[in-house]
Amino acid sequence: MGHYPQVKDIRQNCDVWDEPRFIEHVHFKKVDFEPITANAILYPSSKLTDLISVTGMGFTRKLLVSDKLKKIIQEWRSGGIDFYPSPVIHKNELINGYWVLNSFEIDMEFVDIKESKVVWKKRKEEGGTFLMDISFASIDEFTKKIDKEGLEGALYLDRIEIKKNVNTDFFTLLNVAGGVKYVVSEKLKKEIEDANCTGIEFMPVGLTLNEWLHNEREKIYGKS
Repeated sequence: MGHYPQVKDIRQNCDVWDEPRFIEHVHFKKVDFEPITANAILYPSSKLTDLISVTGMGFTRKLLVSDKLKKIIQEWRSGGIDFYPSPVIHKNELINGYWVLNSFEIDMEFVDIKESKVVWKKRKEEGGTFLMDISFASIDEFTKKIDKEGLEGALYLDRIEIKKNVNTDFFTLLNVAGGVKYVVSEKLKKEIEDANCTGIEFMPVGLTLNEWLHNEREKIYGKS
């Protein structure tokens, strides 16, 4: 990525609170209008990678990808996703050919909930929180509990097992550690790597983030 973090600021291009068309207000749903997107402002020493690492208003839980990566994803997933132009700013120059991805079909039914690990971050009466493992008979039961009791962010999939018969190569999962996961098949992973797309790492979906960062990641990508 060159400089880390890759992005030093974000230009939002509108009133972020009062403009309903701002992309930040579009979360995992199909829209019938063209959202107003933001521009990631990169550090001068940052590289123009195919996946830009950016967080903040305009990019919350979304991917910012290049023309090349967008084309590959679209070849493997034709529906359930939209891309909106989101040029980046690098060395005071507006660089076209970047897009923010909005995924509006969430494929939670692909999760084998009985084989996955679900964690509930519960509040203590005396203050603070603790983690408790909890099981569910179905993914529908899991999502209904989150919706009914307002547990988004507190009840989540920590380790995920995907059902054996899934043949979709790119899909999105919510109510997971970190809020959202974009999942690719081994076949799509190979195509992205063979195309030399930059700025991307792939974490095996069956690992927790803690296992990945503190043990397994270094085996594949080396030290940070």
